[in-house]
Amino acid sequence: MVVRSQQPEMARICAVAAGCILLISALESVETLRGHLERIVQLAGLKAEYLSTLMKTLGISYVTEIAEETCADLGESGLAAKVALTGKLTVFAMAAPLLMELLETILGLAP
Repeated sequence: MVVRSQQPEMARICAVAAGCILLISALESVETLRGHLERIVQLAGLKAEYLSTLMKTLGISYVTEIAEETCADLGESGLAAKVALTGKLTVFAMAAPLLMELLETILGLAP
């Protein structure tokens, strides 16, 4: 707040840097989560690629959210909306093969 009142441009740089630091620090938690999810995938007998897709999708979602909020904080609401749309489309594109496989499995079970 002090920096923002005296040097607004520097405050923006500090906000982006703080966001990057927080994201990097959260990666340790994600690695722990990945270990638990790998175990669940093994116990359930699922394909390892499902976990990979899930982790990528989560990563894209979180990075998109942070980028969107950063753009909004910088007063770029139009850009923030475009970042959000791009993230949603990317997540859907990654999930589409899983949805197709799920549909094929369901149709395979039907008489």
